[in-house]
Amino acid sequence: DKNEKIYVSYDSTNKNCKAGDIEMAEYGHPKNDVGAPIINYSIAYDMTNEKPLLYESYPGSIVDVSQLKYMLEKIRGYGYKKIGFILDRGYFSKANIQFMDSCDYDFVMMVKGRASFVHGLIMEHMGEFESKRACSIKAYRTYGMTVKAKLYADDETDRYFHIYYKAKKQASERARLEADLDRMEAEMDKIKG
Repeated sequence: DKNEKIYVSYDSTNKNCKAGDIEMAEYGHPKNDVGAPIINYSIAYDMTNEKPLLYESYPGSIVDVSQLKYMLEKIRGYGYKKIGFILDRGYFSKANIQFMDSCDYDFVMMVKGRASFVHGLIMEHMGEFESKRACSIKAYRTYGMTVKAKLYADDETDRYFHIYYKAKKQASERARLEADLDRMEAEMDKIKG
């Protein structure tokens, strides 16, 4: 029933193309750059009914962030009204978020922790959740909390941000940093004098 709420997981990838004259094969931003043109393709998967809704291919020069609006319009054209989307960080842009808001679509979108607004939220709430048992997500051995904030300065909507901390990841990143520092120190010691 197209009036029931469905949740759509949408993702895309690209494929290096060494075949001859394929119009969609264009140079773009491949995940694995071997110097060949690429073809992008994506799939929208109905998480509620566990069925693919659509798939599409598009030229290699078109980036994920700009393709999302066309996919959203395509799904709306199929008559679906109540939709929620699960998206990865490749689709993050102010224009995409504003378009989903204008369509009244719910969404969950991953964003990079190093984005300035995310970093600001993390710094603002540092020490509030990283080791509190009430914030523990046992199944994932991580800690998290949800905060409410505006995404950008002229945002008209308060949004929910889920921020996470994983001690194991911090430890491995710290170990990698220490190893890099030791290596650099050894190199510097070699060229002293």
